[in-house]
Amino acid sequence: MGGHLYNLPRMPRAAYLEVEAEVRAALDALLPGAYRIPRAYGDKPDFGDLDVLVADPAEGRPDTARAELRARIAAALGITRHQVVGHVFSTVHRDLQTDFFSLPAADLESAWTFMCFNDLGNFVGRICRRFDLKYGERGLTYVYRRGTGNHVAELSVSRDFERICAFLGLDHAAWVRGFETLPDMFAWVVASPYFSTAPYLDTDDDGTPAMQRRGRTRTTVARFVEYLRAEGIERRPTFDDRSTYLPQVMAAFPEARLDAQVEGERAAEARQAEVDARFGGKRVMALVPGLEGKALGEVIRAVRAEHADFESWVLETPQAEIDARVRDVARRLGEGV
Repeated sequence: MGGHLYNLPRMPRAAYLEVEAEVRAALDALLPGAYRIPRAYGDKPDFGDLDVLVADPAEGRPDTARAELRARIAAALGITRHQVVGHVFSTVHRDLQTDFFSLPAADLESAWTFMCFNDLGNFVGRICRRFDLKYGERGLTYVYRRGTGNHVAELSVSRDFERICAFLGLDHAAWVRGFETLPDMFAWVVASPYFSTAPYLDTDDDGTPAMQRRGRTRTTVARFVEYLRAEGIERRPTFDDRSTYLPQVMAAFPEARLDAQVEGERAAEARQAEVDARFGGKRVMALVPGLEGKALGEVIRAVRAEHADFESWVLETPQAEIDARVRDVARRLGEGV
């Protein structure tokens, strides 16, 4: 949450570590193995908040399970100030904003990895974009976009951060050991052969640094830009079109069966294109001249509502029969029947 919800002052490192230890002790008893606290670099002087990732107890169960867990956490830590913001139970514990993030148990480890060391996960994610990949709380995914650009699917690639680091040319062992300082962390990400300074040092048409707006709200990003400039780091590796890297990604993560996932998306895309051609807004308007706007939407919804598996009906029904049904429904609705 960024530590701004309660307008509390930042807490010095020594005091923060005491609070974190207290929270860990309470959660070890309350949620053994079902929570994670992201790591910070070694000499971080102060903290705006404490983030805790908690396995969602409400998966497949009534939402009352979340409320019960929130009450148990509050009781265990003596918390009296709190509020729920989306999936976050935001509290104040010993004058430190302490946020409990509820997420699926399957995402607990990968989300923890992503959130460790401030914005490091975001820096890694920016490198991944070069390959049409996304790195986030669910690990590494491949971003599949349909030709129309209206549909985007994230296909699972890997949650194994060691494998992800190997693909990007990053030292996983160093990440496991941790980073003593911010410059140590920055040097780690810059070591990737795929790292580019372009997103951080290039400017917009008006001369504004591309990352400046984000840097205003994310101190670590701003300090990273300062680090690159101070060290004179200028890295601009040449990349091919993003789509050309798919075979490389498939070869690096064969267990993901990315080829089958992509083929499934392509098949779904072809199926949707055929459905749109046989029953789409343009065809309906051509069949019923003058039909548009709200009336067009009503006809389309009425025809779709007649069939439990609408797409199969469209694909399996002769075109003449589909067209006749569209005209009949348009006529019925137009007559107010």
